[in-house]
Amino acid sequence: MDNNDLNNSLEQDAQRIEERIPMTKTDYKKVALRLRNFMIGRGLSNNKIAQAINASPSAISQFLNNKYTGDNKTLANKIVSYVNSIAGKERKAKDKPGYIDTTVAIRVKALIANTDAFSLEEGKIGIIIGDGGHGKSYCLRTYAETDKNSVYVELDDAMTMRGVYQEIAAKIGLEGYGTLQSVTRRIIDNLQNRHIIILLDECSGLSPRQLNSLRQIIVVKSRCPLILAGNQGLRNTIMSPTTKRGSESLDQFTSRLMAILNLDEAAAQKDGGLYTPDDIRKLYQYGGIKLTGGAVNTLKKICRTPRSGRLRTCSQIITALHTASKIKKCGQITASDIPSAIAQLGLPVRVWLPINSPEFAQEEQSNAASVAG
Repeated sequence: MDNNDLNNSLEQDAQRIEERIPMTKTDYKKVALRLRNFMIGRGLSNNKIAQAINASPSAISQFLNNKYTGDNKTLANKIVSYVNSIAGKERKAKDKPGYIDTTVAIRVKALIANTDAFSLEEGKIGIIIGDGGHGKSYCLRTYAETDKNSVYVELDDAMTMRGVYQEIAAKIGLEGYGTLQSVTRRIIDNLQNRHIIILLDECSGLSPRQLNSLRQIIVVKSRCPLILAGNQGLRNTIMSPTTKRGSESLDQFTSRLMAILNLDEAAAQKDGGLYTPDDIRKLYQYGGIKLTGGAVNTLKKICRTPRSGRLRTCSQIITALHTASKIKKCGQITASDIPSAIAQLGLPVRVWLPINSPEFAQEEQSNAASVAG
């Protein structure tokens, strides 16, 4: 692919969503009509639009009725930018397949099901380990959306344990006010007689003491299955020696462990691992654009490489390539298109990717020669 082909295509795609800043009353009326149609088509309220562009609902209402007396130019510009942004994202997503039941998703669901099945007298704990890009968060969110007996909570490093339990309380329909003790007591009283699976994501920063608190409240007292997802930092914490100061409670935690699904280790397996050719094609062969066998192998290599961004990087590459004129013309993505796209996009993850190695280049040349021959 020509060095400027992808960048030129991306620039042209961006230019298509530009619109002249409104300057006349007629222009403002056109923007108001466009906004009204946009809202009707997506079922959006004045409040939703106002929140998205940092305006008041009354200003949106007045603008829609051509009665806004404030700064029409600024408001119209915000509206046009927002509508164009959403339209651009929708164009990028319209040809993409929906939820794909990949090998990763199947293994995640199996871990959850087994942890739930063995949670009898008390809950059991399942652990999902993996660096960014495996799609574990997406799998957990999707599971919670389809299984109404589960709740998904995404943690962050700023949360205290009270904040964690407040999030859990909100997801199961409880008030989160009061002390940590009062919040956890409401959770226990509510969950003891319910069948609920708690899915906690972004757990890498939890300390042994916090892990033990979750064991006590969710697993032992509430008798609920608990799924924790994070990167290798979570695994290292769980595996810390119990003789280490502050880690004494880990023996109680690990005694409730049902299983650990290590996506990083599974992805590194050379017998196909987590990412089969069928998975790659289902994820990235869409919109009438085909993947050659070499392209599938290249994407598999990215998915198997630590710190590469894995599926997230592959999605970014394929989405960008779909805009390239050469790809649209020939209707396929080849192995050589992928490193070319990485270079043109300037992705920082390229330093960790195997596609930069001489061995990879030789392998791709060999693949190309065999196909041609």
